[in-house]
Amino acid sequence: MEYELRWGKNTWFVALLIAGLLGVFILLSSYWGMGEAWHNMYYVPLLGYYVALSICQSHYFKVNPNPSWSGLARQWVSITGAVFIFYAHEWLMGDIIGIPRDLIMAGQFIFIVLAFFFFGMDDFMFNGQLSKWIKSDAIKAVFWYAVVWVFWIVLFAASWGLSAALDGFSDVRFFWFLASFQWVIMMQMMVAITWRDYLDTVKFKDNYDRGIKLLTSAILAGFVIAYMCYVIVNFLGPEISEADKWHHVLYMGTYPLIPIIIFGIFSKHFNHVKDIYLRAQYRTLWIAVLVVIGWVMFRVIIEPSGIFGDHPWWHHFDLVFNFTISIIALSHHWFCGRIGFLKPKA
Repeated sequence: MEYELRWGKNTWFVALLIAGLLGVFILLSSYWGMGEAWHNMYYVPLLGYYVALSICQSHYFKVNPNPSWSGLARQWVSITGAVFIFYAHEWLMGDIIGIPRDLIMAGQFIFIVLAFFFFGMDDFMFNGQLSKWIKSDAIKAVFWYAVVWVFWIVLFAASWGLSAALDGFSDVRFFWFLASFQWVIMMQMMVAITWRDYLDTVKFKDNYDRGIKLLTSAILAGFVIAYMCYVIVNFLGPEISEADKWHHVLYMGTYPLIPIIIFGIFSKHFNHVKDIYLRAQYRTLWIAVLVVIGWVMFRVIIEPSGIFGDHPWWHHFDLVFNFTISIIALSHHWFCGRIGFLKPKA
């Protein structure tokens, strides 16, 4: 059976409204209900692991894409799995590897960001070519989980690594990488959702050629955009520490999430434009405009309202706000096939 968006070109608005209301309710329950200390210590990393596990499930434990509420069980897998992995990683990083207690949370976050990237990278960039030799999807998931640990050691833990958590931790290098790589992940999402139909028309020699070119472009674009954001933050707050500047660049890197997902999945998103290349350009410009609008609206409306407490503008609720709302919409698409937002095609 074929399906179409229930409210046509306006379906995005309903999806955004529902995800927004549910997301704000969850955030308020965490921050005001459980307290700011609980929110920072548990909600934020658990949200990250929930997203990582949901990405993993969407790629390596696939479900029937037809609309169905049966996929709600996948949400429970991601939630309970996030709790288990959070405590397991805390033990591994602290008691086994020897990361100082005050740096374990940083270690959790960089692991989460790496997991975002690697659980989707092979499918998005290489069309599954890199792990094609592994016949079991479940073993593929374990393989990429192991790859994340390898990169985590090099980029965070090792005394000779980027952040050197085991010997002279550098918070500036840590946030620089985290912020820049978050923008790389946004480029990866653009490949997966925004530019998908255009990339299907591009001729590559093979999947290796496709992956190398897309991966290289995503890394270059991500790091360049991150630096451009750093310049903006440096202009707005030159007195802010270098680590905090890059920390806010990380927050800025979450603003593409909502427009990419809401308009890429719950709208027709410039499908009326016949030229596929021109359509991709319009979509890209649309998302860029919405990123700026979203950042300004948070600063002008949400932040001054005090709904999420009183925090400095460079370290507010941007990240969890954008992630919470976007993952509600995206996981509903992954696990439940957008039930309620689709109807049988006439």
